[in-house]
Amino acid sequence: MKKNILIIDDDKRLRELLKDYLSEKNFDVYLSEDFIEAKEILSFVFFDLIILDRMMPSGDGIDLIKFIKENSSSPVIMLTALDQDKNKIQGLKLGADDYVSKPFEPEELYLRIIKLLKLYENFSNQDIKITFGSFTYDISTLELKRNNELVYLTESENDLMIRLIDKRNDIVLREELADQEFDESELRKVDVRITRLRQKIEKNAKQPQFIKTIRGKGYKLICDEL
Repeated sequence: MKKNILIIDDDKRLRELLKDYLSEKNFDVYLSEDFIEAKEILSFVFFDLIILDRMMPSGDGIDLIKFIKENSSSPVIMLTALDQDKNKIQGLKLGADDYVSKPFEPEELYLRIIKLLKLYENFSNQDIKITFGSFTYDISTLELKRNNELVYLTESENDLMIRLIDKRNDIVLREELADQEFDESELRKVDVRITRLRQKIEKNAKQPQFIKTIRGKGYKLICDEL
């Protein structure tokens, strides 16, 4: 069955280019030029994935991300300008699943779409288990086991695991892992939480095998591929 995608952007040329490209990739593509129209479409059509521009004359993409996440489980890719780093983080914290900086190659967007759709398909399977080394994390029960022996995780540690698993084998920015509007003190709290989680997982927390530090960016959970 074809997956359907909604593209929300006021740039007509970009909308049409992406529609042509993604249609050739066997997607059903719907277009919207503003947020008001998009909300109307979203009220009666379910989309497998949504692509939206961060800033448009009709409104702020952040507000639309919140609307989408409150009313559906559709993954969201946010389009941003190259110099909008803070806006990228804000969008990710409010529910965007990924972002692409303009200008971009259509193939890059396509690869990100495929990755997200596979991720959401896997997460829809209530029996999915993520493995790394001798550990298994059951997403349906939020339980971490080592060789079938339960490893107790606090609520905060479970939240951290889910965020790392959501982008497993990829970098998760420190800012994405922060609980509040980030400043340096909030980012240091993230580092402390990572250290505590490592102490339950790693043989040597100072030389981690699974939760890797990506200097200057964030962390990466190294998992077995599904």
